[in-house]
Amino acid sequence: MFKINSLVMVSYKNEIYTYTFGNGVNYFKGTNDSGKTEFYSFIDYMFGSSQRINKILWFKDTLKCAILDFEHNSISYEIKRTLDKEVNFFRYKDEEWSDPINYNEYKDKLNSIFTIDVSLLKSLRDFTEEDLTYRTFTLFNFLGERALGVLNDFFDKGKDIKYSTKLPSILNYIFNDNLENISNLKKQLAKLQGDVIKLENSINKFDFIKNNINRNLQKLNISVLYTGKNKSMVLEEIESVKSLEETKKNSKKVRTISELETIYNNLNEQIKVYENTIEDNKSFEIENSNRKILLDTFKELISDKQEYSYLVTPLMDIIDNLEKSISFNKYIINSSTINELKKQRDTVKSEISANDTRFTCYDISEKSRSIALIEEYLNIDIEYNTEELERKRQHIKQLKSEIKALQNSDNDEKLTELSDFITNLYKSAYGVSDIIKSDEDIYIQYYKKGNLLQPKIRNSANLTKDGYDNYYIGSMARHTLIQLCGYLGFLHLLIKENKYPLIPILVIDHISKPFDSGNRKAIGIILQRFYETVSVEDLQIFMFDDENHEDLSIIPSHHEDLVTDNKSGFNPFFHEIKIN
Repeated sequence: MFKINSLVMVSYKNEIYTYTFGNGVNYFKGTNDSGKTEFYSFIDYMFGSSQRINKILWFKDTLKCAILDFEHNSISYEIKRTLDKEVNFFRYKDEEWSDPINYNEYKDKLNSIFTIDVSLLKSLRDFTEEDLTYRTFTLFNFLGERALGVLNDFFDKGKDIKYSTKLPSILNYIFNDNLENISNLKKQLAKLQGDVIKLENSINKFDFIKNNINRNLQKLNISVLYTGKNKSMVLEEIESVKSLEETKKNSKKVRTISELETIYNNLNEQIKVYENTIEDNKSFEIENSNRKILLDTFKELISDKQEYSYLVTPLMDIIDNLEKSISFNKYIINSSTINELKKQRDTVKSEISANDTRFTCYDISEKSRSIALIEEYLNIDIEYNTEELERKRQHIKQLKSEIKALQNSDNDEKLTELSDFITNLYKSAYGVSDIIKSDEDIYIQYYKKGNLLQPKIRNSANLTKDGYDNYYIGSMARHTLIQLCGYLGFLHLLIKENKYPLIPILVIDHISKPFDSGNRKAIGIILQRFYETVSVEDLQIFMFDDENHEDLSIIPSHHEDLVTDNKSGFNPFFHEIKIN
């Protein structure tokens, strides 16, 4: 159960004006410049909008604060906001007002109220990888005048980047039936990512130690390079130096810098040639595949005319030869070939670096320090496994791909149920609207991609599965009715599932604007039909318009004129007749 009971406005002179509300539809009528849109936005402000209203003429120097009294799940609350968004108050109705709380604390309090189950909120966070709160879900609550008649990305707040970036993730969550599988895969992914970080740290540490050992071996004029697997050999060389023996000479000839640079450049060129050849082969393969498709098609066309076979056969032979050539190149130039060349290049690079120390003299103290450092580093036991690291990285890539595929998969049955609900709601006003009478064969298909409400028209000649064609022609009034049904369809779905941090309200501003007098009654009929599926105690609607509610066939539980003899509009303490 949810109900906003009242909104108390307090002036700087401590004057008080109270708006009271009922279950179901609350209808407020007002002329232009009577504050309908400000009232519409003010409800959002009371529920945590960050709008800075202290500069707005409607409130500046007149409104001191406002208190919203509401109940949710049989608990009554009162929330108070001032014109300074950082000065807010919260209390249970039977308590005293506490000290003011800042904006973030205020939202946290409200989030705890509208979060049905903390574990479900955690599940939503894990799925979307974002901290989503009740504020994000207010995009289902507000249909303003600026967005009327929009069917593509039809939520009003969806035009705001704060919401538009999060909407696709929310829709994926709502229409996904793989939540358990995704959760399990994400646990595996988290463990793998932790293992990879440990392996990377271990390998980085090993590389640091190896490089330092080799740098100090060069200072000792030892030609042996530490690889991680030749510890005993390095220690033998160290012992020789310590005992003032001549270090073992490497049997291979020491190459000069110029020789090494030439080898390094040659290896670089070979690697570039191989890499370019691989890219060329990929292009040839694509082109060859396209040629084969074209020739296969041509072959089918002349299959019953053998006299033309001489045109196709030579070309097919050429393609076969090309395929063999590409396959042979793939065999010769594979990833292991390039990797081996890169290893050789790295070895040459290390040898070039080692030459820096060949012509530098080091004294006894520096050599003693190098020996001590080498022995200390060799005593550090580090496990490293580059093959295991690469295997885990590939596994992570595979898991991410699986998770993404599951997240983007849709529950088609749920999407169909939503589309059916929206269509039936729209057609419920058949008897009062000429627009809907002309749409007897219409079906409104909801598409998650693009958040689109697509009208379709039955076509007996259409051989597709559903037998409908997309229907693009339509007035703004027709689109507004479809859009209203889309909002109501989503609220019906979210309330029924009862697991989202949702404020169960719908706030609508000036919805009658696109309608003529003959079709606006459809609005009220649709709302009446909707309340046959959802209890008035489960969803409260606030409407602001300049027409009489009877003209829209709306049966409100509460209706009120914003302009009376005692006030000129929404803010009762603002006395200007018109806002410039």
